[in-house]
Amino acid sequence: MYVFPLLFLILFNPTPQITGRELHYCEAGSGPILMRSAFAHGYRHGYEEGYHIGNIDINMGRRPRTRFSQLKDLSSHYSPAFGPRKSFESGFQQGVRAGYIDGFAGRVFRGVENLRVAAMALDQNPAPADPGNLYFDQGFSTGYDQGLESAQREAPQAEEAAISGISCPRSFPGKSITGAAQGTFCEGYRRGFILGHADGLVVGPNPMVLALRK
Repeated sequence: MYVFPLLFLILFNPTPQITGRELHYCEAGSGPILMRSAFAHGYRHGYEEGYHIGNIDINMGRRPRTRFSQLKDLSSHYSPAFGPRKSFESGFQQGVRAGYIDGFAGRVFRGVENLRVAAMALDQNPAPADPGNLYFDQGFSTGYDQGLESAQREAPQAEEAAISGISCPRSFPGKSITGAAQGTFCEGYRRGFILGHADGLVVGPNPMVLALRK
């Protein structure tokens, strides 16, 4: 008499279908950019971790943390399936930084929404010229750094960046690229710039910045 209920659970419970898969890839709106950029995916993990810790610290009346060494047992939850480890962990650190400052300041959890803006109308499939998303990811991380720097440099006069108005540098760290590869680098660059610039607008030249070092 217990066979039917058991079969019903096996056939209709969707959990086994997603077991072992990174659930962030299924997020509405932000999933495509997390699949194509290890940096963006690391940022997503880091923002959530940082926001949680910052929120706890302010509610416990603690002083703000200013070094990563003050964050004990902090894990990026990296897996080789996520792409280049260096890029993922670089994004993780930037996400922790932005998330911690937001959580400590009592702001809304804005990390996912900002990623959705950066991922707008993005195809989750790699470009033919960049099957491993190497150029896209490098463009995204470069764009994030420059977008962050741009907003902090221009604060408090800085305004929200529009993707159509972002100029892409014709360069790639350590390599020269042309044609279609340049195109996918620039697509990643503009989207990374949007995310970095959004963080810079909120954080600004904030003296309470978590240093990106151990």
